[in-house]
Amino acid sequence: MIRTSAPVLAFATVALLFGSGCVPGDTSDGSEDPLTDPLGEALSTHKVDTISTISYAPNSFVIGNAYPGWTELAQGKPQFSAGPGNPNGAAYQWGYLYGENFDFCAWVNAATTKPTGQVYNGAKCGPPQEINTPYFLAKFTNGMHNQKAGDGSLTHMHYAGSGCSDKNGYGNVEPWRVPATPANGMGAIPDGQELLWRYVSKDGKWVLVRQPGANDPNKPNWFFVHRGCVSLAIVD
Repeated sequence: MIRTSAPVLAFATVALLFGSGCVPGDTSDGSEDPLTDPLGEALSTHKVDTISTISYAPNSFVIGNAYPGWTELAQGKPQFSAGPGNPNGAAYQWGYLYGENFDFCAWVNAATTKPTGQVYNGAKCGPPQEINTPYFLAKFTNGMHNQKAGDGSLTHMHYAGSGCSDKNGYGNVEPWRVPATPANGMGAIPDGQELLWRYVSKDGKWVLVRQPGANDPNKPNWFFVHRGCVSLAIVD
């Protein structure tokens, strides 16, 4: 339900998990213990080679961005999906994705990762998450969102906004966490920059936005900005 710059995606060995700072038995994100393998499938380890958006369900709300060098434990086969904002569709891959300040089960565009040849026996994630808006709003937001299918609602970066204490954009904040923690900084977003806002993070401090016309391959066009720097009026 959300348009992406590179249509969205998702996610070896136990040593790799420990090496990334991820504990295999940690289920704080609601995922399964990787030693239980609920689907009875081996996981193919992939490396991300292109910046790409991450979604909680195929062709749906973006929850962050994957960067080159990140690891995904791909679970199951890619699933093709298309819809508003992404009429041509993409093959989405479900699995466990981890990198700087990101550690979650989600979907990514399978075309933006490459298999390493390593296999990890045991699923980190449960059955693939499909579109479930009530679940999404409860898990990733503070309830503030717009209803536009496939895109955000018009706003602008406003340095003089009440509480605008951080002028930078961030590729990730882990919107489900309280507090969220910004990472993958993009530098300052220009004052007055036109943006399209989608939802507010669980802690109420960050807003997912899209920058229309952005085409820098080294920066995502969906990212997070500080809540105090944008107006969240619903504008078509």
